[in-house]
Amino acid sequence: MDNWDDLRFLVALSKTGTMTSAAKLLGTNTATVSRRIERLSEQLGTPAFVKTSEGWRPSDAVKRLIDVSESFEGELQSVLNAQSQRNAHETVKINMGSIPIVTSQVLFPGLHNRADMLSGIALSFHDRIFREGLGENDIVIMLGQPDSGRIVTRKAGSLSFRLYRHRNTTIGTEWAGLGENHDGYPTMLLGTERFGCPPRVRVDSFLALFALMQATHMPGPLPDILAAQDPDLVPVCPSAPPHYSDFWLMFHETRRSDPAMRAVVEWVTLCFEDVAQAGTRATANG
Repeated sequence: MDNWDDLRFLVALSKTGTMTSAAKLLGTNTATVSRRIERLSEQLGTPAFVKTSEGWRPSDAVKRLIDVSESFEGELQSVLNAQSQRNAHETVKINMGSIPIVTSQVLFPGLHNRADMLSGIALSFHDRIFREGLGENDIVIMLGQPDSGRIVTRKAGSLSFRLYRHRNTTIGTEWAGLGENHDGYPTMLLGTERFGCPPRVRVDSFLALFALMQATHMPGPLPDILAAQDPDLVPVCPSAPPHYSDFWLMFHETRRSDPAMRAVVEWVTLCFEDVAQAGTRATANG
């Protein structure tokens, strides 16, 4: 390979899965990404990427190149971030992917309550629900433990869930829930087992489900931390214990020594601890 800069295009397209997103990540345009990938494919004598229903996926011909390139990129970023943190005038940027309920109810409060832990770090939040791997993110928080591979995984914390209803509504068989891709999650199984049928109305996130339940008075599963914001929402089965779902964070193993990454990981886990402690206090006072 004559042009080592092509490796950046390989990594970007592998992370994002689309030419448009890769161009945005690289600060260029889609035509340039397409042209560079085509040129690389010609040099290799085989397509570098294969188009699938989920986007562009690397072919076997470039997987090793991408693996080596990502390792170099991660180690380089760790060194640069360490240098930046020694310089009080420089800011380290960290991209974080998370499901909206965690971002809004766990992490956003932590930006105020534990701001001192993020000195010199600028966080950029991105909604992340199903896409596998890190993508364009430096760190991802997801429901359930991810596959390891070359990824460092760590339990971030837990959230408690229950079935809720409007206090003035009689329970029937109709309920609201998340999209079909979530049907295997324990939080959705709570509703399926209780009502004996799929939800009548589905939405993409717990935040949308919360708004839907407020507007329609339909019952559905919610995290306790969110349901507590509306006093008219009460548990369907008050005596039943809540279901706890674990959330895990992951980042590339080459970022282990990155001081900014370590600071953000510690901040995330403490944000979850703050939520758990607040729930314990609320239970004791209730």
